[in-house]
Amino acid sequence: MLELKPSEFHRVAPLFASLPYGPSIPNSVIAGIGHGRVFANDLVRPTAALVYNNGACTLAGSANDRVFVQRACQWLLEFHGSDYFILYAFPQAWEAALDSTFGNSVRKRRRLDFDFDRARFAGIERRENPMPTGYELRRIDEPLMQQIRDVANPYSRSYWRSAADFEQHGLGFCVLHQDAIVSMCYTAFAWNGHHDIDILTADGHRGQGLGTRVARAFIDHCVQHGLTPNWDCWSDNQRSAELARQLGFEVRVEVSTYHGVQS
Repeated sequence: MLELKPSEFHRVAPLFASLPYGPSIPNSVIAGIGHGRVFANDLVRPTAALVYNNGACTLAGSANDRVFVQRACQWLLEFHGSDYFILYAFPQAWEAALDSTFGNSVRKRRRLDFDFDRARFAGIERRENPMPTGYELRRIDEPLMQQIRDVANPYSRSYWRSAADFEQHGLGFCVLHQDAIVSMCYTAFAWNGHHDIDILTADGHRGQGLGTRVARAFIDHCVQHGLTPNWDCWSDNQRSAELARQLGFEVRVEVSTYHGVQS
């Protein structure tokens, strides 16, 4: 398994050009927007590649190179820079190779990918209650993203090199309560006008519609600026799937992924 320099990332781009699911994850790295690492089975004419985005990672190309498959799986199980990984692989031929290589060392899980229906979103009747007393909706700027990275959701560090990078390439909205961020919806991966959503509401502040409010603000911004919001979640996350449907998303595909967690 050979690691490419950032100036060489474009060599694997054709392998990731037509992904049926999650294209922003690897392509944000290849384009130099997201931070991550790229590995291939050949530095000049790669036929298989792994793009690693600090926990979120994608394999593409031919699954016939058994040495590359084995080394990629072993590298992932060493948990470089993260205590977890979620691996996507295309085409489906990778599945048999990964099943036999990973064995029982990771959990195989299903994820849902949604398409955004602008017309459906526009037609949704809005019946939001007034913002609860003491809460404030804000656009996420660099200082607020730094607060998210430091306190509210440290996992957000895996998506962006810095809060400044987020402000340059991403977008997001949050709700503050007593100067603390208690609900947030922001770009995890950005590429080619697509913005993959990460959404979270803190314990003790749920059940008040805050998640719906920040998600709607995020989607409104995308619609107004010609951007495409992307939503995906675990297949068993019924609350996330239902919120997606309420916001104009429809399930497009369900795929297998490999979820590794460092013990």
